[in-house]
Amino acid sequence: MLLGPLLVLAIGAAAAAADPQAKYRPLPSLREQDALERSWVKARHAFVPSVLKKHGYDAWLLSMREYGEDPAFRALVPTTTVFSSRRRTTLLFHTDASLPNPITWIDNTPGVWSNLNATLYALDPARIAVNIDQHVAFADGLSAGERDALHANLDARYAVRLEPSREIPVEVVAARVGGAAQLAEYRRLQENVWAMVAEGFSSHRVRVGETTPADLEWWFRDRMQNLGVTTWFQPSVSIIRKDGTGDVVSPGDVLHVDIGITAMGMNTDTQHLGYVLRANETAPPAGLVQGLHNANRLQDFVREEMVPGRTGDEVFFATKKRMADAGLNGTIYSHPIGDYGHSAGAIIGMSDIQGAVPHLGSNKVLENYWTSVELAGETYVPEWGRVVKFPLEEDVYWNADTRTFEFVFGQQTQFHLVQPARGGLGYLAAKLGVAALWSQAK
Repeated sequence: MLLGPLLVLAIGAAAAAADPQAKYRPLPSLREQDALERSWVKARHAFVPSVLKKHGYDAWLLSMREYGEDPAFRALVPTTTVFSSRRRTTLLFHTDASLPNPITWIDNTPGVWSNLNATLYALDPARIAVNIDQHVAFADGLSAGERDALHANLDARYAVRLEPSREIPVEVVAARVGGAAQLAEYRRLQENVWAMVAEGFSSHRVRVGETTPADLEWWFRDRMQNLGVTTWFQPSVSIIRKDGTGDVVSPGDVLHVDIGITAMGMNTDTQHLGYVLRANETAPPAGLVQGLHNANRLQDFVREEMVPGRTGDEVFFATKKRMADAGLNGTIYSHPIGDYGHSAGAIIGMSDIQGAVPHLGSNKVLENYWTSVELAGETYVPEWGRVVKFPLEEDVYWNADTRTFEFVFGQQTQFHLVQPARGGLGYLAAKLGVAALWSQAK
């Protein structure tokens, strides 16, 4: 008797706007990846002199030994084929347009010092930046041993010209200089992450009452191998439910994943939410949906306040003001991303510091720059009778045309849904979108 009105109701229901539909996108061959990376590295090498001039330096000197690489090294080589430095690797960037940049020596004999000194005589740089900093890792890559070796072997007139610089290594590592080609490959990586999460948070991979967070975490790792990518951290999956957390996925659970992949010298970082439908549901409770949308607004606040030239702290406080004005709560802890998962640049709050972040918060937002907008909104959910955290994370890039930071692939505005177990009239009613009538029939 119910099928007639059920069908009418189902047909008349308004559909919500869909999030981007992600598909698995195969990566280029390793040989093609290496060619792409080499073009990006070449562009970054060409970019360095402008950073030196911007901060009043004539040269930037990096020296390291194999397996004791400077953090900036990864940004200066193609990672598809170059996995470490060799012997002692010494790089000298400079502002003389008539010479190659950088000038590189791979040499563990004393000859490297005579060659370096001869080059310095020719260039005669007044200020030479080195990576020494007590507070920022990306600016602290010169090991104590290499520092001592430089002071012992450089001509005295140049040894006294070495100056610690924070801005140069931070800005070089932070810069995304590969243009549209690099962004296209990064977007491909992001879409693969979305596709993985959509598959992982579905009835294809979740067996209600059996699947555990660890099962999904290791499934994600296996899926990465199948896609030809690796990761910079173990994915984490957790269960959020009305009465706390859980060890096995059950109906009515919210699923949370924090996941990132690595390929072509680039890293992603994503946090999404899923919901396990009950037999009489076609959508999550309204309070959970509202909580997700509130967290979306916080994401928009952060990216809109990311104005190039502002410090991370300035972005943080501007975002918190907008949150207060809108009556929204949550924690903000966004970070740059690129050559590293937690990369160089402006830190916008931290999970345990909801205020100015010492040293890292004073770094500035840049153009040609990517950031993970990471945060957790907090919303009272009436159906659960408590405040619930909604952790989300999406990567954004600087769009030079719109002069704004935009999402690389998309923004999660709807829960990934794990459908109820198949079979029975309850399942049919849920599929037709008439949970209330089915509940009354029961």
